[in-house]
Amino acid sequence: MKVRPWNLIAPDYATMDTIWRSPLPFVLWPVCEKPLLSHWLDEAVRRGVPWVRIQAVDRPHLIRNWLGQRDLWSRTVEVKTGQEESEEWESVTMDRLPGQPETRGASAPTDLLGHWFELQRVAISARTAGMVHLDREIEPGVWIAPGVRISDTVTFAAPCRIGSYAKIGGNCHLGPNAFIGDGAFLDKDVEVEDSIVCADTYIGSHTSLKSMVAQGGLLLDLKKGVAVEVADAFVMGSTVEDSSPLSPFARGMAFILAPILCVLARLAARGKASVAFKVRLGRDREVMLSNYPVGPLCLRRAAWIKHVADGTMRWAGILPRTPADWDQLPAEVRSALERAPVGVFTLSDLYQCHTASEPDEWTHALFQSGAANGAGSKLARRSLLKIALTTPTT
Repeated sequence: MKVRPWNLIAPDYATMDTIWRSPLPFVLWPVCEKPLLSHWLDEAVRRGVPWVRIQAVDRPHLIRNWLGQRDLWSRTVEVKTGQEESEEWESVTMDRLPGQPETRGASAPTDLLGHWFELQRVAISARTAGMVHLDREIEPGVWIAPGVRISDTVTFAAPCRIGSYAKIGGNCHLGPNAFIGDGAFLDKDVEVEDSIVCADTYIGSHTSLKSMVAQGGLLLDLKKGVAVEVADAFVMGSTVEDSSPLSPFARGMAFILAPILCVLARLAARGKASVAFKVRLGRDREVMLSNYPVGPLCLRRAAWIKHVADGTMRWAGILPRTPADWDQLPAEVRSALERAPVGVFTLSDLYQCHTASEPDEWTHALFQSGAANGAGSKLARRSLLKIALTTPTT
């Protein structure tokens, strides 16, 4: 019997993603070792589907980018944004895994997170030793990817999975239903049950996660449907460079320089008042910042430096934003920038974008936040002195 081409419909859950606010469309969310879309494309190969069309309205450019970085399927795969119906094509909605019975999908923000977690459970329960993947079953129902380092004192309760190059410290207890992402680091005496630890996430010692999702410093409660930022990087944080805790030297320098530069800024202002405004750092935290009216950026933003001393900001990061500035960002940009460190001096300053309200500023912020393998962040740090001595022309 002739196999019909597939029309894979990507569900548009963007408006429901109000808790996590992921920068990715739902079909690119990880389900065990790979994104949901990858499960469907692998199934297309197994069934001999000759042609795959992906119908997507939620950030289709990210799906195209993801496909463009891979050449794993000997099939024609195209992404369309319009709705196309044809009896020659078999249409399937990718709100579940291949072979899973049709579900009602997600109808509310809390449903979305729960539905995603349920996909992890379905995927791991369907595994058999004969399936093709790189994971290894170290005991019944416990799968580990290549490069994992596990202490001898770790205990498991199936099912659970540990992603590639993750590190699991002593006396941890994982499972049931523990899903640890690639590059995650669990310190000593961590308990993970009915929870997901996303890729490149650090969990500090003596921490218990039950019905939670942890991504960097963001903690999602699957039952209550709420998200909170964990400010203490020794409890939770990201393992990537820009999210590591500030060094004592960096904070000490800020503690010394902040009062000195504030005095110099007031002298340079000659009685002109500073301008105070409220900014939102990341997803939820709000602080008041003040700008002095004259001089180079190191004087104009002298009052910001105290926030480097207390660990709230970095010497180099993206610009702080007012609530109105956040609201004007495209959804996918906002999701990415909410996780980026906020700094006193920024890459956008090199391009004369000194406020977040300027139209092109967010493109520099996105580049600095790590969209190009950290090149933007490195450039900002290397140019720190030049930026600090820059005097705005307006």
